[in-house]
Amino acid sequence: MIDENRTEKITFRVTPSELKSIANKAKESNIKVSEYVRQSSLGKDIIIIKGIDKLAKEVNAIGRNLNQLAILCHQGKITCPNLDYVEKELDEVWHLLNSLIAKTKRKKN
Repeated sequence: MIDENRTEKITFRVTPSELKSIANKAKESNIKVSEYVRQSSLGKDIIIIKGIDKLAKEVNAIGRNLNQLAILCHQGKITCPNLDYVEKELDEVWHLLNSLIAKTKRKKN
């Protein structure tokens, strides 16, 4: 698709309750009302994943803790448990989470 400027305007009327409903759905989707209406009217999927930011923060914190344990192990300050499996699985979860976040934020065509 060729990048085009949005130069055309559509105006239509809605009831106050319809406007509130549309605005709430746009807010829940974390996009502007105009983008929500555009995506909805063009049949695009609007993906909402509640709590994904909190999940990403937690996964990141777990990864940080694993890195700190690895540093302490290499310094000889603690006995090194074998965390290779945990680190590998956490890395996979992190990649899947990033992929999911990217899909929800990508620009819809």
